[in-house]
Amino acid sequence: MHQSSAQLFKEYLREKDMSPQEFSQVSGMPETEVQGIMEGNLPITSLRAHHLAAAFNTDVELWSSRNSKKKEKEDLNDHRWLGVNR
Repeated sequence: MHQSSAQLFKEYLREKDMSPQEFSQVSGMPETEVQGIMEGNLPITSLRAHHLAAAFNTDVELWSSRNSKKKEKEDLNDHRWLGVNR
């Protein structure tokens, strides 16, 4: 059975003995996003996948989710926030 992004994220936090707040500090990802991922309310965008991969020393592909309209929109918003034009 395929693990959801939220399940995988929680598993990595447990393995690293890291709280969501500690992860937020280490990764630079806002706590609201960390909570959103844990609750399954936020998709793993490209930017979030890079934060997760860097923090957990994994491949970005592990965190990349299937493309959906919501994810594509969030990816676009991430790039706008960074000042990148797509």
